[in-house]
Amino acid sequence: MPDYDIIILGGGPAGYMGALHAAQKGAKVALVEKKFLGGTCLNWGCIPTKTMVEGAHIKASLEKGKEYGLEVEGAGFNLSRLVNKKNEVVQNLRQGIKQLIKANKIDYYNEKGEVTSTGDPKEITLGGGEKITARRLLLATGSQVAIPPIPGLKETPFLTSDTILDLEEMPGELIVIGAGVIGLEMAGIFNSLGARVTVIEMMDQILPGIDKEIAQRARIFLKKKGINIETKAQVEKVEKTGEKEITVHYQRKNKDATAKGTHLLVATGRKPVYTGLGFLGENPEVEVDEHMHTKWDGIYAAGDLIGGYQLAHVAYHEGIVAINNMLGDVEKVDYEGVPNCIFTEPQIACSGLSEEEAREKGYEFETVKFPFSALGKAVASSDPEGLIKIIFEGKNQTLLGIHIIGREATEIIHHGAGAIRMKQTVEQLAKTIFAHPTYSEGLGEAYHMSQGHYYHTTR
Repeated sequence: MPDYDIIILGGGPAGYMGALHAAQKGAKVALVEKKFLGGTCLNWGCIPTKTMVEGAHIKASLEKGKEYGLEVEGAGFNLSRLVNKKNEVVQNLRQGIKQLIKANKIDYYNEKGEVTSTGDPKEITLGGGEKITARRLLLATGSQVAIPPIPGLKETPFLTSDTILDLEEMPGELIVIGAGVIGLEMAGIFNSLGARVTVIEMMDQILPGIDKEIAQRARIFLKKKGINIETKAQVEKVEKTGEKEITVHYQRKNKDATAKGTHLLVATGRKPVYTGLGFLGENPEVEVDEHMHTKWDGIYAAGDLIGGYQLAHVAYHEGIVAINNMLGDVEKVDYEGVPNCIFTEPQIACSGLSEEEAREKGYEFETVKFPFSALGKAVASSDPEGLIKIIFEGKNQTLLGIHIIGREATEIIHHGAGAIRMKQTVEQLAKTIFAHPTYSEGLGEAYHMSQGHYYHTTR
């Protein structure tokens, strides 16, 4: 008899959520994680960065406090204390997951695991040589930083998203290669904390894949905050040109250019981790069907390992769907309306189709945009920059997409995400009563605008 019903390799969002779900459905479960529970999200991504974002937000709030009668003299900033707070938050949440694993009677192996048999039963060999077996196996080994082959990078000190949040001395001038979500979040954090920041991006827009209009507005807002952004810029090489100076050489519009800084962050994406998956061969790749099942019988996969969204909340969902299918339910993964949240300043959030995607898919659609400058809560909070943009079918009025830039965008988006998933129409949604004054009521205003009613803004 196998030792377990299910063994899960990897303790990130897909892995630990899958383990909890399986145990609560009555399965005997083992969870194998070589480093920390919580994966990239908890240890180097979502949670630590949001702690740093909160620190930057508090600092910015103090700076605009005079508008509200707050007078603070001699307020300083200590980066090492913020880093300590970040570490405390991560440790507390990591311990919380460990307690949940124990409470659900899951056997936790905090060591390296190697898949040594894909037969029946599946076999995992642990770092100490012990072998454990199961009827089913969930692969959830996650992702790691992808480092591009930039000439000079090996000889030049640089930071990644895994290491930059452990800095205890503020960068004077930070150069960021990559204007995706990670690059811009880091740029925003350190700009708000006082660093001068330059972002270099090879594509023609920041945040590739985001609705083009929202990306353009984001660029304008970030520039107003003092962040220099160079797009259509191809990095040629990097080098250390002084004791505290790094130079990035790049081409833009067929002209040579340079950026100089004290610190360099390489934020060019992430790639799957195949550690422990030697059975995949020399060119590893893990593909799954709509049930999260791989081509190997009884072996499922979820999370960053399979690519796709590379979002923690998607990994949670994939882990649950995989477990349900392992235990006899027939369930398909459904990505309809997945919210994407970007914690720049201002925040960006989207769900559903962008305008470009709707056009590519052949929809006859309409758009409306409600500005934050007409939103009472935003004006009262001195945050009137931003807008809510909705995209809907012209004939049947089905909501296709929502795109928000502005304060609390990452909280507002969920109402829209649910509506997109349920294929609701803007006519139905316009009948929803939103609380006043809130940021969320901007969605209600946009829904009313789709029906031709412009109550707090003009056409």
